[in-house]
Amino acid sequence: MQSTDLPFDRPVVLDNLGGDTELLAQIAGLFIDDWPRNRACLKDALAAADAETLRNAAHAIKGAVANFCAEHAMQTARELEMTSRAGNLAQAPAQVDATIAAVEELVIALRAELGS
Repeated sequence: MQSTDLPFDRPVVLDNLGGDTELLAQIAGLFIDDWPRNRACLKDALAAADAETLRNAAHAIKGAVANFCAEHAMQTARELEMTSRAGNLAQAPAQVDATIAAVEELVIALRAELGS
């Protein structure tokens, strides 16, 4: 977690976006809107024991949360991606739960950022 207790590094994100708070709001809105589909994809792939789909979903989530410099969410998604790539799904249920929790925390913070 960042020193500001936010699950993303707002100053770095804004710096990356040239200080454009409207662009941050747009990107955050798209991410928030897309999250339910991505969450469902994780859960469905886990239920089906589909390692490839789980790996792809984790990879996509890792990339999406990287836009917000959300270190904890990136780490949980990275671990899930690596486990799924290896085809060893024994740890996947806990890793899916951890990834969902980390991203949910990010979504809450982004909603607060948007004032919604």
